[in-house]
Amino acid sequence: MKHGFIGYGNLAKALFQGLREEKEMEFAYFARSRKEVPLPFYESMGELVSFADVLWLAVKPQDLAGILDQLKAFSLTGKTIVSPVAGKSIAYIERFLGKEQLIVRIMPNLAMAYRKSVTAFTTNEPGNRQAMEILDILGRLGKAVELEENGFDLFTSVFGSGPAFILSFIQIFKEKMQEFNLPGPLLDELLLELTQGTTLYFAENQKNNSIEELIKNITSRGGTTQAGLEYYRAHKIGKHFEGVLDAARNRSVEMSKNGA
Repeated sequence: MKHGFIGYGNLAKALFQGLREEKEMEFAYFARSRKEVPLPFYESMGELVSFADVLWLAVKPQDLAGILDQLKAFSLTGKTIVSPVAGKSIAYIERFLGKEQLIVRIMPNLAMAYRKSVTAFTTNEPGNRQAMEILDILGRLGKAVELEENGFDLFTSVFGSGPAFILSFIQIFKEKMQEFNLPGPLLDELLLELTQGTTLYFAENQKNNSIEELIKNITSRGGTTQAGLEYYRAHKIGKHFEGVLDAARNRSVEMSKNGA
């Protein structure tokens, strides 16, 4: 299967990194300028379309209309269009390419590079063999879940934007740890060990324990953890963090409406 990236930013890089060892796949890209990457570059979109079986719309939301306007000039018969573009529905893409065009909409994150992405999948042709091949590919890059398109806005806020939110929370730990007067790189190593250990603890115990039970296992009555959690709950920090997710979801909804 031949895969063509229209645009080559961070997401396309992550996708290529995650799939580059797959023997049955070929990759190429079209972009405004050549990048320092080990895959073929096409100077025109038409050449990339001729090459590819699958076209990945790896562009920013504000650039999608212009790309689709160019793309509709070419024959796309038998090709699969895959869009990871936030806030842009299948119906939006169909306005340019037609309802007969096979379109897959996904919402991944950059953990695709490490085969650890959580990716939402939907298509305008459920059960289509070519669409299911894309679902299989996404499954090699982490966890892929078929989702109704009306769930994409929330999914985007949790899993698409989630890594940035989690890293922002880790950054709070790092800023507090500056009091140790240790080198920044060492603080990063300590935080990495903390997050990896916590993730492993969760992974090893989540089948038999809820998150609430796992937190309780760490918490001693009258101890330091209980003191911190009481502050967390009294100040409704969880509700504030829900606001972060809601803001991201609302922005996705707004982008969808603007592109309707």
